[in-house]
Amino acid sequence: MVRVSFGMHNRPFPQGGGSHPDCRSRRGRAGIRQAPYFARLLGLWRACAARPYHESGWDAGMPAARLVAVFFVYGLAFFAMGLAISLEARRTTDLRLAAALKYLAAFGLLHGAVEWIDMWLLLPWPLPPATAAALRVVRLALFAASTVLLAVFGTSLLGALIPRYRWVRWIPLALFAFWLAYWAVGPHLNPLATARWTPTEASCLRCHHVATPTHAAPAPIWIPSTTVGDIWGRYLIYLPASAFAALALWVQGRLFTRSGYQRLARDCWWMSGAFAVNGIVAGLIVPPAHFGLASWLNYDRFLSVVGLPPQVFRAALAVLIALFGVRILRVFDLEYARALAAAREGEMRAKNEALEVARRAAAELEEKVKDRTEELFEQVRRLAILEERDRLAREMHDSLGQVLGFVNLKAKVAEDLIARGRPADAGTELGQMRTAVQEAYEDVRQAILSLRTAPQAKGLVAGLRDYVERMREQTGLVIRLEGSEELRLPPAVEAQVIRIVQEALTNVRKHAQARSVEVRFTREGAGASVAIVDDGRGFDVAGVEGAKGMRFGLLTMKERAESIGGRLEVTSAPGQGTRVMLWIPSAS
Repeated sequence: MVRVSFGMHNRPFPQGGGSHPDCRSRRGRAGIRQAPYFARLLGLWRACAARPYHESGWDAGMPAARLVAVFFVYGLAFFAMGLAISLEARRTTDLRLAAALKYLAAFGLLHGAVEWIDMWLLLPWPLPPATAAALRVVRLALFAASTVLLAVFGTSLLGALIPRYRWVRWIPLALFAFWLAYWAVGPHLNPLATARWTPTEASCLRCHHVATPTHAAPAPIWIPSTTVGDIWGRYLIYLPASAFAALALWVQGRLFTRSGYQRLARDCWWMSGAFAVNGIVAGLIVPPAHFGLASWLNYDRFLSVVGLPPQVFRAALAVLIALFGVRILRVFDLEYARALAAAREGEMRAKNEALEVARRAAAELEEKVKDRTEELFEQVRRLAILEERDRLAREMHDSLGQVLGFVNLKAKVAEDLIARGRPADAGTELGQMRTAVQEAYEDVRQAILSLRTAPQAKGLVAGLRDYVERMREQTGLVIRLEGSEELRLPPAVEAQVIRIVQEALTNVRKHAQARSVEVRFTREGAGASVAIVDDGRGFDVAGVEGAKGMRFGLLTMKERAESIGGRLEVTSAPGQGTRVMLWIPSAS
């Protein structure tokens, strides 16, 4: 355990001549020498918050909000990467990379939280010392967990790609156990062993303590030395973890080259280089301390030499790692395309075999040929369903990406409004963010619901009835479904008709503001027709070209209708609802 005094933004309140040089000159003007403890802390913050982080370095007039923004982008990059990888890596595949990606996704999510806690500690509000201490302990725990996950990603991928190196999987656990025993458990067992590491002044970046020899400090608080733990965590875990990740990605890039994925190989090598550089910037450059490398290779020395805080470079490297990490996920689409091509080739071979058998023994094997043809139709139907699900999955991914971009933009605007002292406007921006997230949530629910609906043996109308019932429960719309339960279409045609009806009902939910909608199936001679009529606000069909999202939905429905030889017609006017008619040329 270590005696630490805390002030705002991790600054301990100094005593006597031990005050920080950035604050010593303002103590008299701030009037905080004889004030009570918390009032003195508040006065110290007011006296120092307006000062730049370094007089001779990073844009001498730059406010504290800049570093807060850096931490926000830093955490957002890793968090977005973790979220994207966790969504994509769940696909069924034989790639050895997929098994290791879950550790990289977990690293991104946890490490993003670490940087956001750093951002939280930098924000200008008075945190009680106990709360700040607890936040630092939580941050250190998340930092250790995330770095171990990064090491597990690198070693597991390296062991999977090169089987003779499987033994390296034990290295992350060994490093973590050594760090935990010596730098986290040790101080609790022997407080005198670490009593000399007492932060008494703050780094010029004001985001980490400085571990310096013991000095007297008022109102001591006894907590584990999180700064020393952070320093040795970067030396013992983060640096080798980045090295393992860089090496594993470099080997993966070579394997991509052998498979013909040249672009993916380059992305792997770029990501490998970014991890290697990040290992130096985030693993060797640490908060100031008077032991080892930390006494001269630290934040203050880096800022004085380069003129920018190391967090700026870490954030830039995090963006690069996230960018190339998401680009590497294209390998799943490429592998799926290869598997689909192989399946189609097998299907064609099966068709040719069936035709050959039919020509050789038309009379004797007529029943067998019929059974084989039905099996082939079932394979085609399943492939069509798989393709449709993959398309819907990509659309969900794209819509989520747009929502994340919108939320990111609005978050920056809200942050700027808060910084300007306009909380009401910031609340409006947050409301827009909440609305966007809610719409995305509804889109995802509808997409998942549509994935569960497929042509069934009991008929087209019966298959849609379950979907309509679930949509009625979720949206509150009054939906009437009319039609003969005996109406049957070829499986491929039924699949497209179901998707057209689902798209039309989705448009009603999102755009029409309707209270009721009617879906009516009618047999017309050898064919059939489907009418979807709502009592919503309607729209100008001629001017629909200006609404990109609606134009895409109508175009998709028309393309589906044309693919089965049908015809789609949309009739609407403002205030008069909308009528969608689908004509199908033939029914069985």
